Amino acid sequence: MGNNISIIAHECIRHINRLDSVTNNIANVDTPGFKAEELYFLRGDSEGFSGESQLRQIMVTNYSPGVVQKTDNVLDVAIQGEGFFVVQTKNGLAYTRDGRFTLNEKRQLVTQEGNYVLGKSGKIVISADNVQISEHGAINIDGNEVDTLKIVDFLNLSDLRKIGNGLYQDSAGSAEPSIIKNPEIQSGYLELSNVQAIREMVEMINIQRSFESYQKVIQTIQDQDKLSTNRVGKL
Repeated sequence: MGNNISIIAHECIRHINRLDSVTNNIANVDTPGFKAEELYFLRGDSEGFSGESQLRQIMVTNYSPGVVQKTDNVLDVAIQGEGFFVVQTKNGLAYTRDGRFTLNEKRQLVTQEGNYVLGKSGKIVISADNVQISEHGAINIDGNEVDTLKIVDFLNLSDLRKIGNGLYQDSAGSAEPSIIKNPEIQSGYLELSNVQAIREMVEMINIQRSFESYQKVIQTIQDQDKLSTNRVGKL
């Protein structure tokens, strides 16, 4: 019976991890540029306590585009199709789809967290209020082009890892990202999260029901164990 409880315990751990993923997705349903995570379990080669092959979990990010919403704020920028904005953080370069940009005290283009948004020439300075961003990312101030948003893509998106605040870094570091020469940009728009809220809520309900079922099974096993112990005691 201890073996049965051990198997159920492993299943509970799997569901806890899945619940963490679902909860995180739901928490970011309103976060611009957020990409949903999906947890998968694959059978490995090694065997567990039960004699069956153990499962290993793989977290996969769904990079499909989110819906684009109009904001009329010229510094809100959405990428249509593939690609990432390049930003400079305290810990090096990072990449994001969150285009909620603003200006710092030096009129440098930054993210909501204060990370520098990079153009092809480096940090971008918006020296005047009359700014426009073209459909290919060119930044024009008073009609003069001063820089172009640096939009890059990766051959292997699976090499990217989330580091928080909608940022990604290349975990492999094996290859430089390729610059997209003619990206499709929409100024005055934001790409919303691609989380499907209803789907995630249904998944959460299913996980909760599974937990309830496991609790009932464990209770049944414990009751049977007590019954067996009592019978042995009467012999």
